[in-house]
This record gives sequence, structure tokens and C-alpha cells, in this order.
Amino acid sequence: MNIEEIKLDNLKNTLYLVEKVFNEFEAPDYSKEGIENFYKFANYNNIKESLNRNLKILIAKDEEKIIGMIAFRDYSHISMLFVDKEYHRKGIGARLVEEAKKYCRFNNKEIEYITVNSSPYAVDFYHKLGFEDTDTERLTDGIRFIPMKLKVNEDIIKLVSPSEEYKEQIMDYRKVFLENNQSFDGCAGLKDVNSYEEWIDFDDRLKKKYGKDCPSSKVYLAIRIKDNKLVGIMDFRYSLSDFLYNYGGSIGFSVLPSERRKGYAKEMLRLMITKCIEQKEQKKQTFGRVLLTCDKENIASAKTIIANGGILENEITDKVNLSESGTIQRYWISLKKHFANCVLNDTNVESVEQKMLNINNNDFKGDIYLNNFTKIKNPYILENGLCMRDTGYKWLEFYDYNSKVRLTAMYNEKNEIFEWYFDIARVIGKENGIPYEDDSYLDVLLTKDGKTILLDEDELKEALERREITKEEFDETYDIANKLIKRLDGNKEKVKEFTDKYLTMILNNN
Repeated sequence: MNIEEIKLDNLKNTLYLVEKVFNEFEAPDYSKEGIENFYKFANYNNIKESLNRNLKILIAKDEEKIIGMIAFRDYSHISMLFVDKEYHRKGIGARLVEEAKKYCRFNNKEIEYITVNSSPYAVDFYHKLGFEDTDTERLTDGIRFIPMKLKVNEDIIKLVSPSEEYKEQIMDYRKVFLENNQSFDGCAGLKDVNSYEEWIDFDDRLKKKYGKDCPSSKVYLAIRIKDNKLVGIMDFRYSLSDFLYNYGGSIGFSVLPSERRKGYAKEMLRLMITKCIEQKEQKKQTFGRVLLTCDKENIASAKTIIANGGILENEITDKVNLSESGTIQRYWISLKKHFANCVLNDTNVESVEQKMLNINNNDFKGDIYLNNFTKIKNPYILENGLCMRDTGYKWLEFYDYNSKVRLTAMYNEKNEIFEWYFDIARVIGKENGIPYEDDSYLDVLLTKDGKTILLDEDELKEALERREITKEEFDETYDIANKLIKRLDGNKEKVKEFTDKYLTMILNNN
């Protein structure tokens, strides 16, 4: 079973499932008025419009068959939850609620409760998941329901900088690791100190030990919010020395032995990756991917890394006796993955119509994704005065999964092309049904008057210096960009004809 965010192409089949399950299991408890009001909400046009505002839908699929769905609004309230009758009592409803809870927590940092208005039929189901009644049964517009809520922050953690507030807990953390003969990997040198004051000067200690060229780092504490308890430590390194490149990686983390197997390591790494991406978007740092390493036999760490997008690059022999197996696995996590639907998380985009077409013909093979910006709060205007996005603008993205070039054709509200943007990619792929491109720094711009411009060479060179990419990857990226520029030279009209053709096709496709 796979759970993914709904695409518009799946909406009709999803609502067919809703209708089928509702009619059999819930409609008998509704009055005629209630049934009519339910369908006023759960009709195609209303749901489609709501998806552009505050409604999100996750669907469960058995291969390509839609077998369940959950809809929630404002990242806090479950509006609908339905599972195909054939798949009842298999844990699918619980999985959908759990995924919705994670989605809400990720997008609503202040959330304390998820609420639901349970139908009489589903009361026992929600109670088993820990939901509590907040009132007695109500009847509104012919619909019977019991208001419920589920506390979601019991195990929520946050990453904070070390401070005097946690001084005692930090030294207790060290004591526990010593008494239990635990590895101090990911503890930011906590083993080598005798006091909090000594440990807090972690960067200075490293530079004294390894020299002035030792990479700078930042230490974070993982604090469980409900009881302000230190459950883990993270160490983020801003560049990679020879040792870190081979063995230590960009991020080290540890979890208190008593708090393991509760998902904290996975959540700590997710929060750290999110922090890195936010810093990158705010231009506080420029690195585009981070390296994670672990002992080959440390299955738990490997699962944590993979769950956060880690891709295994290779395994190397441990020549410094850091691992029990003698083999170190090296994973990279990208901070530059561009998903076709990522504009949904842009607070400046009030509503956007999204469409995708799969094409398999002589001039293109892959997916074409349209973002039609139907309402923008504030136009996105470059320093040179060029407007890149406004109400009515359209971005048409071409994802060829056998290529390392992603084209975005940009149109204004009159469907007039004003720019073609080519991202050189490390990889172009698809995840949970959504195309993505893992950016490789260099970009090529084709202007509407036919000029080609190579962009972001400085970022590519910095990535090489930071060891994010190899010299071979560096040379390959330049080679792809230079060949692309040669192909584009003098061919602006052919490119225009190509993208105009598919813009018309996808706009006319219902």
C-alpha cells in the first residue's frame, strides 16, 4: 500500500470511493437533509476549489487502485475519512490518520490537537486511535456527529541551541552514556569533557585539536516539548574535512538509550534537514546536499537516513575503527529537490490550478506539469523588473526521466512566453506520483529574444570546494550545460513552437 497526496487526475475516482462507502455505512444514520448536505460538500467542483484553498487530501493506493482517503483542512481538522469495504480492518484508516497527523504537524508548528466530527458509525474507530469526545452527539443540517479531538504534541520535539537551562540534563546525558558503555558518536564530543562549560566551547576545542582548518559546526539539543526533556543531540558540520567526507558526514546524532525506538532519531533528522532547507531559502547558507554515514550493521540508523531521503552512494572500508562491521555506508540527502507541486507550500500563492500530462511520442517522453497561478498575493518581480509570477501566469515544466535537463516554460496572463529556464539536474524522478528534479546548480536561461545565459557557475564551484560533488560530476554538469547552449543557439522559434504546442494541449485537456 502507498499513501500519497492526491492529484487532480485521481479526484473523480476518489470521490466515487467516498460515495460508495458513505452510502453503505454512513448514509443510514443521516436524514435526507443530511445526505444532501454531505453531497453538497463532497462534490467534485467544491472539493477541487477547496484544494486550492485550505483542504488537503491523502489517498491510499493498492498499486493503482484507490482504496482509501482522508481529507483535512487548515492542517488541523479531519473532514472526511473513507476506506474501501474490501480493505476494512487492515489498519488502512489508522495509517491514513497517522500520515495526516504527520502532515499537519509538519505544516502547522503550533498544532496541539487534531479534531474530527465523527459519524456514529466511526466512533469506536476514532476512540481506538485515542480521540476523545469534546461534546455529546450533535445534529446540524441533518448530519449526526460527535465532536472529538486528538492531542498530537505528546511526543513532539524541537531543536534548540544548548543553554544553561539544559546544563544539568546535558551532563546527565553524558553520565548515562558512560554508565551504559554507549558509543558517543553523534554526541558532539561530550565524552571528552568534564563540565558543561567545557563542552559548550565545542568549536574551539575542535580547532585546538585538529587545527584552524577544522570545519565549523553547530550543536542542537532535541527537546521533547511536553516535559522539556533532552532526548537527543545533533551536531551539524558546515563543511567536510577528509575525515568527515569519508567517515563522519555532515550530521551526527544520538538519542538517549531510554528514548530509543520512539521515532525521535527520524524526527530529529527531519527537523535538521528542514532547518537546512530554510537556511538555504533565506540564503544563510549555500550547500545543496548533506552527507550522512553509519555502520553497515546499524540498520536503525540506515532506516532513519533513508526515511529522510538518504541515497546510498557507496560503502567504504573503515580504516579508523569507528564501526563494528568494518564497513561505513555513505548516504547523501539533497536539499535541492524541486517537486512539481511545491508551489502549494508558497504562502504567496493563494490558489493554483495544477495539471499533469504523460506524453510518449517522438519529440517528448515523460510528464508535463502545469502550474496555472489563478491568484497571487504579490507579484514575483526580479531586480531587472521582469515579472516571473503573477495572477494568470503559467509555468509549464517538462520532466524527461531519461534526461538531466528540466525545462520550465514561463508564460504571462496572455499566454505569451517570456522565458525558458533549463535546470541541469543530478536526477529527474518521480516520488508518490509527483515529478521532481534534484538540482545540480548550473542553469541555462533562454530569453524571449533568443539569448542564452549560463547561470550559477559560482554555486557549482563552491559545491566542488565543499565536496558536495566530485570533479567528475562537476565536469559532467558543465558538459551538459555547454551542449544544451549549442543546441539552443539560433533555435528559439523551434523551442517556442514545442512549448506552445504542449501548453495548448494541457490547457485543453480536461
